[in-house]
Amino acid sequence: MKIPWYWALSLFLMLATAALFTAFQTSLWFLVLGRFPAPMLWLIILVYMSVTRPLWEATLMTYLLTFVFSSFTVFPFEAMMIYGLLLMLSLILIRERVFWGGPTFFMLMVGVASLAAPFLFWLCSRWFDKNPLFIPEVFDWLISALLTMLFSFPVYRLYQFYDRVSLMDAGSEGRVGPR
Repeated sequence: MKIPWYWALSLFLMLATAALFTAFQTSLWFLVLGRFPAPMLWLIILVYMSVTRPLWEATLMTYLLTFVFSSFTVFPFEAMMIYGLLLMLSLILIRERVFWGGPTFFMLMVGVASLAAPFLFWLCSRWFDKNPLFIPEVFDWLISALLTMLFSFPVYRLYQFYDRVSLMDAGSEGRVGPR
């Protein structure tokens, strides 16, 4: 089986951007803005891949993103893997029921994911972590979700540019969604 290099280029660009965004979120944001909640920039790529790609490609990208993200957190790797797969599967289930192309649907899915992510994180922390999260910081989670939605539109345009460069279907509206 021959892998087209355009697909590999798209995969590499997405992973490199995810690593840069995650590094910005986990280190530079706190140096500049202190304790103000950071947006979940890593979540935007997970949503993009879950919404615009078929199941096998979204699953592969979730595994690769988990490897990238695990170096930026002390959260256990197994919990991070289950956390990412649960987010991906929930987004795909929503995509199969409700789908329309364009940035508004993408921003809606980022909003749903950024509100569901802290709850799933809390559940995974309770199940897998030796020191689970006891007191959720709801205000920080809401601020982070709003910032994530604000950052999602320019990042969406960047990922569409990556799809055009790598000759992928930008948005892949023809391959996914209700049948």
